[in-house]
Amino acid sequence: MRMNAAIPKQFLMLRGKPVIQWSLESFAASRFVEDLVLVLPGKWLDEGQSLMKEFRPGKPFRFVSGGELRQDSVAAGLDVIGHSGWVAVHDGARPAISREVIDAAISEAHRLGNAVCAIPASDTLVEASDGVVTGDVPRQKIFYIQTPQIFPVGVLRQAIDRARRDGITGTDDGGLVRRLGIPVHLVPGSTRNIKLTHPEDLAILEDLIPEL
Repeated sequence: MRMNAAIPKQFLMLRGKPVIQWSLESFAASRFVEDLVLVLPGKWLDEGQSLMKEFRPGKPFRFVSGGELRQDSVAAGLDVIGHSGWVAVHDGARPAISREVIDAAISEAHRLGNAVCAIPASDTLVEASDGVVTGDVPRQKIFYIQTPQIFPVGVLRQAIDRARRDGITGTDDGGLVRRLGIPVHLVPGSTRNIKLTHPEDLAILEDLIPEL
């Protein structure tokens, strides 16, 4: 069962703080991060500002109203960035991201040209039809994509603009950038960097957060 909360899952409380605040604190602690932009559903913008009123990152921090699609919300965040440097896009529902993973991913992005956090598949994978196994999938080639995903600002803007023109809805930023013909580089994520999706994930995250 997926989350069926009355409020956005990033607003749920986790060890006394909104879920979203945990990842913001990790990004604020990164030596590479100069400013923070929190994109929220438009109708929840005031609620988000109220929930985060005690958050003092010591760096510029702005709230932005998002769009209908994920890529629309990313575009809204890009619109308020006043530089042409780098941007790290992170899911607000991944509160257990650590500063160490963030710093390592950003360092690799600078070296490689971009970086998408991912972890290799560890389970046996098969193909099936009508509930019957029809073949094996080599898991050595399968990765679970995570965030942050780090790109030059201009590249990500171009990728989103191209997707809009082509009527494409992407599930992540890396997929949109790949459509430009740009190689997207995978860098180590973390098994702790889980996404809050199901009600039981809150209990799992309760145990992960103190170890950051």
